[in-house]
Amino acid sequence: MRVSGWATWLLIGLSVADVHAEDWDHDANIEAAVSVVVSAYRQDGMAAIENLVSSCYGVIERAGDSDAQLRQLETCASMDLAAWRVDRAKAPVEGRDFTPYFKAELVIGRLERLSSFVTTPPVEEQVLRAWSNAVANALEKSGL
Repeated sequence: MRVSGWATWLLIGLSVADVHAEDWDHDANIEAAVSVVVSAYRQDGMAAIENLVSSCYGVIERAGDSDAQLRQLETCASMDLAAWRVDRAKAPVEGRDFTPYFKAELVIGRLERLSSFVTTPPVEEQVLRAWSNAVANALEKSGL
């Protein structure tokens, strides 16, 4: 069964450790993150994206309360997922190896930070699936 976007975000709200969760436009947040990745890739390639993603994760704890931190994590995860997809699509075409920072197990390890905010594993899986789908849609819109 596929959970619609609004239902997934409702599940996030119900399962976030801090129940007073602020709401934001998740799709816009994800599209903005993907747009930054696409721009960085087009301008400076995968090395720029690696720095971008690494820096993004580095500020999560300083982002404010748990709502702001979750929103920042959503941004970073979106960048990470977009970078992984771009790397997988472009490395063979460019005749280069995949970028080590974006190996699947490393990306998954970074995404596991979500468990600090979401207390139910099946909901965590739904959130990650929703983020991944939104990233794929945003990348498609960007032409990458």
